[in-house]
Amino acid sequence: MDINNALVQLKSPDGFLYAGLPKFRALFGRDSIISAMALLDLDDSIALKTLISLASSQGIEFNSETAEEPGKIIHEVQSDPEFIRKRINVVPWIRTGRNYFSVDSTPLFVMLYEKLVSGNEKGVNRKLSESASRAIRWIIDSGIREKYISYTKNHIMSQSWRDGSGFILDSMKEPVSTIGVQSYGYIALTKGISALERSSYEIDPGMKSDAMNRAIAIMESLNSDFFIDETGYYALAIDGDGVAQTAETTDPGHLLLSGMLSRKQERLIIDRLMEPDILTDYGMRCISSRSSFFDQKAYQRGSVWPHDNLMIVMGMDARGYSKESREIKGRITSAMETIGGFPEYFGVSRDGNLMKNKEMRIAACDPQAWTVGSYHYCLA
Repeated sequence: MDINNALVQLKSPDGFLYAGLPKFRALFGRDSIISAMALLDLDDSIALKTLISLASSQGIEFNSETAEEPGKIIHEVQSDPEFIRKRINVVPWIRTGRNYFSVDSTPLFVMLYEKLVSGNEKGVNRKLSESASRAIRWIIDSGIREKYISYTKNHIMSQSWRDGSGFILDSMKEPVSTIGVQSYGYIALTKGISALERSSYEIDPGMKSDAMNRAIAIMESLNSDFFIDETGYYALAIDGDGVAQTAETTDPGHLLLSGMLSRKQERLIIDRLMEPDILTDYGMRCISSRSSFFDQKAYQRGSVWPHDNLMIVMGMDARGYSKESREIKGRITSAMETIGGFPEYFGVSRDGNLMKNKEMRIAACDPQAWTVGSYHYCLA
């Protein structure tokens, strides 16, 4: 498995990683950030260049067509006119070139900024700190609706990482709050403020107070709003009326990153993820095979996503669950080595066998940047 060759293919002239080839040869918020985060110990210049590139396209005004808002980080920047022409009938929103249709890019931006500040990266300057401050302000002023970071359905029906999950999230009443995004938001509001202080950036005292209050509200309300007594597990999302989507997925595992759960709550999530309807020999399926929504060939309704596994094992590592982390890392690296590439996602059949890319309903990109990052992190 040649990580360096994959990175050569994926690295842009500006130093960030394209999301994936051949379809996503572009700067993405979510994808490029997560990839950079996973590769920090290999090449931290990717993270710095990613922040610089994203900061250059950070929102400055309100635009309903592109969902731009002051401080918001982009979802996608497409700059190839020929690519736009070929894809516009399938993906009509790319006609604008730049769009902001993701709810998680902004808190993830702050998370990556915090990691670079913590690592004493010398390239983090006042301009990047200003961008991180504006991103936190967006979370407080626009991202959070009532208690949670939420999205409305502007062009892309689902604006978390599950942007192709179909009716599971698409049918929910807006605004929609997905559980994993609350973890990113909590980290951005707490560690992001601390990182700004360490970088000697002068923070508005009112923003610091607002950020802490918002973070506390997420932490105090999440368990009662997202935990489902009937399943003994956490919901994927809640809608504008507080109605939960109870499909049992891997998304609650992203909460481990935040440290806002009790040890009992963490243990409940980990034990659920290690059950055989989710955990396969090749990593965790993104949804339980017992779910009525499960489809072993579907894009985000049963397949294994290496980056999804990555975010969970990062949380396990941060919280000290080394045994479980090693177990999942071994399965992900085994999958990549068996496949012989770095696909965006892959299928595992009900009987536990790896499926060929051509068997899936949507062909996976290969290489995909966050899969390269996932393999590196799991191998290290």
